[in-house]
Amino acid sequence: MPVELSGTGTTAAAAGSSTLTSLRTRISTALANASGFTEPLVVTASTATLTTLRDRVEAYLQDTTNVRWSTTDLDEAIQQAVEQYSRQNPNTAIGTITVTGAGREISLSSLTGLLRVEKVWWDYDSVTPGYPPTWRQFQVWPNNILYIDDPSEPAVNDVIRVWYTKKQTLNLLDSATATTIPDEDIQYIIMGAAHFAALSRALELAEEMTTDHDVVKRLSEWADNTGKNFRYGIALKPPAWQRYAYVYDQKDIDEAIRWALHRYSEVSPDQTIADLTLAASGREVSISSITDYMQIQQVWWNYDSTSPTYPPDWRNFEQWPGNILFIKDGDEPQSGDHVRVWYTRMHTLNGLDSGTATTFPDDAETLIVTGATGYAAQERQQEQPGFSVPVKLREWAEARLKEFERGLKALSRRLATRHSGIAPGPTLDRWDGDTGGWA
Repeated sequence: MPVELSGTGTTAAAAGSSTLTSLRTRISTALANASGFTEPLVVTASTATLTTLRDRVEAYLQDTTNVRWSTTDLDEAIQQAVEQYSRQNPNTAIGTITVTGAGREISLSSLTGLLRVEKVWWDYDSVTPGYPPTWRQFQVWPNNILYIDDPSEPAVNDVIRVWYTKKQTLNLLDSATATTIPDEDIQYIIMGAAHFAALSRALELAEEMTTDHDVVKRLSEWADNTGKNFRYGIALKPPAWQRYAYVYDQKDIDEAIRWALHRYSEVSPDQTIADLTLAASGREVSISSITDYMQIQQVWWNYDSTSPTYPPDWRNFEQWPGNILFIKDGDEPQSGDHVRVWYTRMHTLNGLDSGTATTFPDDAETLIVTGATGYAAQERQQEQPGFSVPVKLREWAEARLKEFERGLKALSRRLATRHSGIAPGPTLDRWDGDTGGWA
């Protein structure tokens, strides 16, 4: 029968200061920077109104007395410019929804002017919101239904905080009472309005028999050039869906950390020691009490903590199926003997999967973060194949994973050299001959 034993493991000495929170922050920042939305929110909205903007468009068109363009025509051109600007750079807003009935299907009808849902934080508590936010995967269904794509289900009175986009507004245009367009982009609205106004004027003149067609041609060319500048200006920032939509669920980031930590542990596992006391005699020793071992490295028997022998009594052993350690020795372990076992195990991270300590060294944090960011970005593509992922982001994810694997290989070579006892030395050159001359 296997020998029953009891014992506890010893924490590795080379513990690091990394925590789950610190790794989450670094990974989230790296993913955000890769997606290109480090400053997602508008800081300063313009104080312009329809009246002041119309005056500036008139000046831009050299028609301050409205000889060629009426105020109605200019207002229509301004509205077209605002609408096209909104498609590229919509206004970002935050709203809260209180769940009235348990379930994953939530009505979005209370969010007025909704264009696109960007991020969802649930469960949200304004008094104690918590950190980091609990972002959730979601889908938007027809009839303004938000579907929470999560194993958990919202309950009655839960609060959902929604980041969404809506059309930009200009004070006094379409009964709007405030302007949401950034002050730095007002010039592009003026150019866009002039573009649409000029196109409309060119169409009107083209239908008149007495109009010089060269005038129409020059006006159309001017409108086209102005329109190009308008479209270029509003496209300087990445489109809103690209700036805001790449939200990585906290669970996805944690899973990426688990994967990177597992790969790191395969190359450089945590090493620790367990001191065991045999409950019965025999060579077949059960090690089932060591629940976290990957590989048994060394066995010292019989071990006495009060006066340990020197050199240690290392024993030959075999690791058998069923968590059995077979002592290959002429003597047989006896009940009450002490066995000291050196073994490897997976590294832990403080805060991840109930881990209370970080066992990998601080200089390994960057390597683990690199692997986790690449994994998270690549998993996003596989989980949502219909989601538009920029080519550069896919390439970035692949580059991070390759960098991670190169780091693991370099670490493996260093460990192999260290364990072999052969220190690397400089290569020979032509001055290393026996006599000190040319080799």
